Amino acid sequence: MDKITSLVEARKEFATQEQCEKHLREMRWPDGVTCPRCGSQHVTYMESRRKWQCECRYQFSVTAGTIFHKTYVDLPRWLMAIWLVCHSPKGISSKQIQRELGVTYKTAWYMATRIRRAIKTANSGVKLGGIVEADTTMVQAAQGKRKAGWAHDGQDVLGIVSRDGVLRLEVVKDLSSHEIMRVFAKHVGLVRRIFTDEAVYFLNTHRFAPHETVKHAERYALGQIHINHVENAWSLFKRGLHGVYHFVSAKYLQDYLDEFAFRGSHRNERAAMVNLVLACC
Repeated sequence: MDKITSLVEARKEFATQEQCEKHLREMRWPDGVTCPRCGSQHVTYMESRRKWQCECRYQFSVTAGTIFHKTYVDLPRWLMAIWLVCHSPKGISSKQIQRELGVTYKTAWYMATRIRRAIKTANSGVKLGGIVEADTTMVQAAQGKRKAGWAHDGQDVLGIVSRDGVLRLEVVKDLSSHEIMRVFAKHVGLVRRIFTDEAVYFLNTHRFAPHETVKHAERYALGQIHINHVENAWSLFKRGLHGVYHFVSAKYLQDYLDEFAFRGSHRNERAAMVNLVLACC
């Protein structure tokens, strides 16, 4: 999988159900098929049903317990959808997935939602370290339908990026010091320095590491002290939001942020991103 670098190669690799099942099997059980219920490797493959039966009498397929389980979409389409999501720098809309895979819009949206759920799992547990930058922005998210159309309200979002490339974006309830500290505690590990602008809600971040600010009224950078990386992330996300998705629901905004943060954290290793998502499916 890591050697696949183009859409043509991806289509060839995911051409049949058998190829996809083999790839999933090798990823899930590199040391041999294992029962997901009891952990036993004493299993028997039933060729006619494409399933295994364990000595505990539990029957399971290669998709059991994954986002592919109990769906009517075949695996070649699923893996192509994951490939498209991972290899689209600004994101890919459900309408585009619908056109590329030849499915209904409802199915495309359902697939994209499940893939984002796997991406959220892939993002979890990795702490930011080294030198980090933090900044906030407001994202216009649609709150619901009214007679006059969609009502758009701003959602505050905090972005934290480490200079080694790991990016985290999270919706915050408000721009208070307490809320900012909560998100920092969730995502930040061993940090050497923290760079922000002069917003007062960042003042307590010195508890994690030495905190320095850049005065945007005077300059945008002073040597290493700048937040250009996180501001670049905002620029890319908003271009994708308005140019690809056009608008998102406030209910699902965090899912889109997680998807973009995942791509931003692995932008130099996109060929490995598919495997990382599959491992969390």
